[in-house]
Amino acid sequence: MAMSSTKPQPNESALVCAARQGDQEAIVKLLESNWRWLKGLAYNLLGNPDDVDEVMQNICILVIQKIGTLREPERFRPWLTTVARHAALAYRQQRSQKPVQLDDLLLAQQQAAENENVAEVLDREDTQQKILTAVRLLPEKYGELFIMKYVDDLSYNQISEILNIPVTTVQIRLVRARRMILNHLTGKPNDKVPRT
Repeated sequence: MAMSSTKPQPNESALVCAARQGDQEAIVKLLESNWRWLKGLAYNLLGNPDDVDEVMQNICILVIQKIGTLREPERFRPWLTTVARHAALAYRQQRSQKPVQLDDLLLAQQQAAENENVAEVLDREDTQQKILTAVRLLPEKYGELFIMKYVDDLSYNQISEILNIPVTTVQIRLVRARRMILNHLTGKPNDKVPRT
C-alpha cells in the first residue's frame, strides 16, 4: 500500500470516528497523514529500509483490525504510536540480526553525483553514513524524537502529542540527542543518558 506524506488532517478525530464505523477511505486518510513519521519511527527501531516497508504493511493491517478498540478518537496519535512500536518491536524480535544496508539510502545521491569528483562523493557518503549510524545509536526515546523533528519536520507540539510527553521534555531530549550525535561524530564519549 503506497502512501504519500501529507500534513496532519485537522479533522483527525472525525476521521477516526468514521474509520471505527468501517469507512475504509477514512482509514487510508489517517494512515496517509501520519505515514512519514510512522516510517521514521519504524526505521529508528529497525535500521533497515527493507524491514521498514514490511513493518509498515503490518502497521496498516493492525490499524484496520484494531481501530474499533480506540475509545478516545482525540488520542489517535498516541494510540497509533503504540501500535507502530509494538509492530516494529515484534518484527525485530522475529527476524535474525543482519547488518544495516545503507545502499538504498545513498543511491539517489550517488546517481545525482555521477559527474562530481569521486573523492568528494565518497567523502560525503562517508559523512552521511556516520550521521545515520550516530542517529541509530541513540537510545530509542531520543532517536524516534530526533527523526520526527528533523526528518519529518514535525513541530514540538505535534511530537508532544504523538509521544504523550510535555513539550519541555521534547525540547530537552532534542538537545541531548544533538549532543550525543555530535559526540559520536567527534569521537567524544557521551555522558550517562539521563532519565528525561
